[in-house]
Amino acid sequence: MDHPEPGGSAAQDLYRSLADLAYTMAGNRAHMRLRLQADVTVDRASLALLRTLTAAGSPLRMVEIAQALLVQAPHVTREIRSLKERGLVCTVRDPGDHRARRIAVTDEGREVVARAEEAGRRWLDDSLRGFSPDDLVTAAAVLDRVVEAYRNP
Repeated sequence: MDHPEPGGSAAQDLYRSLADLAYTMAGNRAHMRLRLQADVTVDRASLALLRTLTAAGSPLRMVEIAQALLVQAPHVTREIRSLKERGLVCTVRDPGDHRARRIAVTDEGREVVARAEEAGRRWLDDSLRGFSPDDLVTAAAVLDRVVEAYRNP
């Protein structure tokens, strides 16, 4: 199997395609459309944080959230404060250190994520008409490997 040379044409094409995809899916226009379709009122940063907490399945420390989102802890602190005021997250005691707190997503926060993801899946389903299931499985596997490589350089 041929592998693209780092920095070569195939890698450049993939980078350009991924950048276009990221911009298209995560851009302000896409988020506004998602907010309308899903009846979600949180901004992009808050939605990303809620998705991270929901995917984790258990409460996380601030530093764990920041690492998962590839941001600095002060950014997380501001988002958490806002989400807490809206009842979308809450703090819980860390079972191993009662002085420390972890952040948990509330049922209402999980509902926001579920609505957003359902709207996003419908939008993606519409965009992927005509692709074979095998093509989609292959694309998902490649994207998962690229994401893993970016997260763990």
